[in-house]
Amino acid sequence: MPYKTNWKSIISAAAAAALLAGCAAYAETDGKYDGDIDFVTGAGIMQGDESGSLRLEDGVTRAEFVKMLMAAAGDGVPENGGAQPETGFSDVDGGHWAAGAIGEAAGCGLISGYGDGTFRPDEGVTYAQAVKLVLAVCGMDTEHTSYPFGFMEAAMDCGLLDGTEFVPDAPITRGDAARLMYNAYAAVEEGALLLPFSKTVTQRRETGNGYIESYGMGLFKTEHEVSYPNADTELQTAPSGASGGSGGGSSASASYGGTVVPNRAPYLSAEEYETYAPNAFKSTALSPLSTFSIDTDTASYSNMRRFVLSGSMPKDGAVRTEELINYFGYDAPEPADGAPIGVDAVITDCPWSENKLARITVSGAEAEEGKPSNLVFLIDVSGSMADCNKLPLIKRSLLILLGELGAEDRVSIVTYAGTAETVLEPTGCGDRETIIQAVETLESGGGTYGAAGLERAYELAEANKTDGNNRIILCSDGDFNIGPSSADELEKLITEKRRGGIYLTVMGFGMGNYKDDRMEIMADCGNGSYYYIDNMREAKRVFADELDKTMYTAAEDVKLQVEFNPVTVSEYRLIGYENRQLAAEDFADDSVDAGELGAGGSVTALYELVMNGGDPAEGGNAGYRYRTEQYNNSSEAFDVKLRYKEPGGGESKCMEFPVLNETSEPEPDMKLAAAAAMLGLKLNGAADVSYDDIAELAKASMETEDKFKAAERCEFVQLIEIMKYIDR
Repeated sequence: MPYKTNWKSIISAAAAAALLAGCAAYAETDGKYDGDIDFVTGAGIMQGDESGSLRLEDGVTRAEFVKMLMAAAGDGVPENGGAQPETGFSDVDGGHWAAGAIGEAAGCGLISGYGDGTFRPDEGVTYAQAVKLVLAVCGMDTEHTSYPFGFMEAAMDCGLLDGTEFVPDAPITRGDAARLMYNAYAAVEEGALLLPFSKTVTQRRETGNGYIESYGMGLFKTEHEVSYPNADTELQTAPSGASGGSGGGSSASASYGGTVVPNRAPYLSAEEYETYAPNAFKSTALSPLSTFSIDTDTASYSNMRRFVLSGSMPKDGAVRTEELINYFGYDAPEPADGAPIGVDAVITDCPWSENKLARITVSGAEAEEGKPSNLVFLIDVSGSMADCNKLPLIKRSLLILLGELGAEDRVSIVTYAGTAETVLEPTGCGDRETIIQAVETLESGGGTYGAAGLERAYELAEANKTDGNNRIILCSDGDFNIGPSSADELEKLITEKRRGGIYLTVMGFGMGNYKDDRMEIMADCGNGSYYYIDNMREAKRVFADELDKTMYTAAEDVKLQVEFNPVTVSEYRLIGYENRQLAAEDFADDSVDAGELGAGGSVTALYELVMNGGDPAEGGNAGYRYRTEQYNNSSEAFDVKLRYKEPGGGESKCMEFPVLNETSEPEPDMKLAAAAAMLGLKLNGAADVSYDDIAELAKASMETEDKFKAAERCEFVQLIEIMKYIDR
């Protein structure tokens, strides 16, 4: 698969040669599982049948999967988990071919049977059960993790599900079982498994400066060095005969001790969202103009993912359809030489109706090199930020960003709880140790005086303003409870400050008391974007993979005005952007604020079109394109006008882009945008479509050689399948 890391690049040449031994005999992978099969066959995890076939599309029995796991665990199986003459399972003892592996797995607490004393070795293994067992072998603290959602969350976070056809309760194929094994090994080698979730310690050995903890078994074993000052827990050894399970009636699994992080539960009653009625169809003859501000926020998508991986459907108002669409990377038109912005449009058949679907794409120029950044991290350290997916995740996220900044960039840190405090004065990123130490000192406690923090951050940013990127990065759950906290008060404060050229980017964290409505307003008023960080993968995406788009602005106050031709389009509806609508006269009014477009980023808008319009329009507003003699019989479907300001500029510029009434075959990007729109419409009650139809369309978008795009599209399909599993 094009998006998968080549396993040969993450292991030594000697190890690669050993794993490759004998795998040349298998020629049935057809390119789909090449790297995975090389890995599992070379490591002795999977073998072919008597005819040499790997049967990659077949299902996997419980016995087969346990045998594969124990082959991968190898010498990593704890001493009390050796092969046992008697497993204690009535349907395994007495000569079953996998009795040795099943005994090993049961002895170290990886599996347990059913209440009647059987193991049912010939039953199939589902994807959710397989994920749980692989994570257990990797050393995850599975005893305190909910099944299946806690395991799905951890697996998606660390890349375990990359490239799989993951459907929670469907039987896993042998090919995807091999892929799980490969992904787990790659994640261990790359250190990804140390970050997303609490682990159980299988071994600890003393060193001169502290100790080294070991997690997992065999090929999935990793080590983590801990200095003595942080050694505040004692090693707990594996309990003999700890209960476990691969699903199928057992929700517990092995525990090897260590620090336990409670599983996150969806306590959502205090979360706040603004709800909007989905856009309705409009008559072209009566309302030919559609005017709106662009929206480059992506918070709705990752927040939706957080809901789903917690086992809940998103709350009303949590899903803004345009943010689902714009979460993904698309091929976008290159701006003309010297222009900060480009635009393109296409019309295809609509996948959920007999209508047409129009896609308008706006792209921003790449960031200018050589201009330094003046960044102020404004961090909520109140008592509500103590959870593991709040302040601890913020601290790790900031370290990712720090690794991407140059020595000429400057960083400051302001915190707020009961009061505001400057934790770090402006410091050049060449002095990494000072910045890291400041981040590591952050602790939570107290009230939430957000307004005081904003005031202090703007003062610091203005005092150290540079001829480059001046930006405040707010990290919070939005729960302000001291000082000005209403949406109107915050909007007024931020609007007054943005005129000085200091942008505000908002990063949401956490759950339970999350204030999405407040966070979105602050980003909109602060000339910045709004993101939600639910895990380390998202942090890497926002702070590293798409850093330019996150931190630098290509164009300000970007507005679109689309005029539809009544000859070809009788009705239309804008999909999403419900809270970004503008009056027609606002388009040319430079005092009306609109959205910013990040450097190298793009934004997509979709319209559903009812075609075969009426007669040419006569009279009315002479400013309408299709009410003039030149165009009132035109074959155009619509005309796009785009207005924007260059960063720091005061007067807007206008571009115009007429679009002919021509239908083309949808490319993968169009299929993806349409699938995201379908999901948003379904979740907001605006379209009667099935999860299966959405998933099928999303799968058709995965034909891309770009590994980043393919990985996020694969995850999207998996989320759709999990939503189907929840919403039964």
